[in-house]
Amino acid sequence: MGNLAKSVFSSALIFLTLAACASAEERIKVAVSNFSPSYMPMFMASKRGYYAEEGLAVDIILIAGLLGTKAVMSNSVEFGSASNPTAAVQGAKLKMLMVFNDKPPGILAAQPGIKSVTELRGKKVGGSTVGSLDYGWLKELFPKFGLQLERDVIFLPIGSTSTRYSALRMGTIDASPLSPPSSFMAQDAGYPALLRFSDEIEDIQASIVTTDDRLARQGELVRRFMRATVKGHRVYLSNRQEAISAIMEFTRQKNLELIARAYEDHMKTIARDGTIPERLQRIVIDRSKRLVGVTREVRPEEIFDFSFLRRAQTEVAQSGWTP
Repeated sequence: MGNLAKSVFSSALIFLTLAACASAEERIKVAVSNFSPSYMPMFMASKRGYYAEEGLAVDIILIAGLLGTKAVMSNSVEFGSASNPTAAVQGAKLKMLMVFNDKPPGILAAQPGIKSVTELRGKKVGGSTVGSLDYGWLKELFPKFGLQLERDVIFLPIGSTSTRYSALRMGTIDASPLSPPSSFMAQDAGYPALLRFSDEIEDIQASIVTTDDRLARQGELVRRFMRATVKGHRVYLSNRQEAISAIMEFTRQKNLELIARAYEDHMKTIARDGTIPERLQRIVIDRSKRLVGVTREVRPEEIFDFSFLRRAQTEVAQSGWTP
C-alpha cells in the first residue's frame, strides 16, 4: 500500500472511530422547571464531562411545572424534576430518585407598597401552573392569613421564576413566589419579600424523577446517569468559585455578586446527600394528597426510591474519585 493510500486509510479509520464514539453516546433529555441553582448538580456533571464519561449526551430543557411530569410519563424526556408528586399519589408509576433541596427556597415577592400577605386580597398572584409546587405552597399558606387561593386571590399560571419576575416588573401581577437569583433581583429592585418559604413550610424542591418502567427496563442507563450526577453534586458543593461561574452560565446572569449570594443562599436549602428522611417524605406525600384530593394511604416507597442514588454514591466512593 502506497503512502497516500495508507494516509487515506488511516484518516478513514480515525473518522470511523470518532463516529463510532459519537454514536456510542446515548442522548437523553432532562426536563427542569426553571434555570435556577437548584439544578446545578446536573449542569456541573454535564460541564465536567461526567455524563460523557458514562456514554451519555444529556440535554437539559425547560418545561415548567407539571408539564415536565407529563413529559416524563409520555417518554418525551427520560428524567424530570418535579418536586410535587401529585401525579404519583394519584397512581402514576413514577419515582423520585434524588432530592436537590430539602428546604423550600425563595420568597413571596410583591409590588412596592404591598406590606403583608393579607393585602393580597383581590390581587393577582403569578405562579408556575395550577397544581404545581408553588401553587401548593400558596394554597396551604394563604389560609394562615385569612385568604383562600382562587377565592380571595387570583392565581395566574405564568411559568418559570424568571418569567414571573418579568411579569412582576411589568405590573402584570401583584405578587409571585420567586427563587434565586430572581428573588434577589426583585428585592434589590425594591420588591418586598412578604415571606420566606423556608420559614413557613416544610417541603422539598427540585428532584430527579423517572418512570417505574424505565427503572425496570433501563436500570443501567439510570445508574450511569446517577453516577455522573453524584459527581456533579459533589463538585457543586465543594468548588464554590467553579459553581458560581457555572450558575452564571446556566442562568445567563452576569452579576457576579448577585450569583454569589444565590449560591450562598442555596447552601442553606440544598440536600447534602440527595435524600430526605421518612418524616419529610410523609409530609411531602400528605401535602400532595391534600392538593389533589387523594384519601388512600400512600406509602413512601411508592413515591421515593433512593437505591439508585445510594448505589451510585457507593460506586463513586469506591472508585477513589474526588471533586
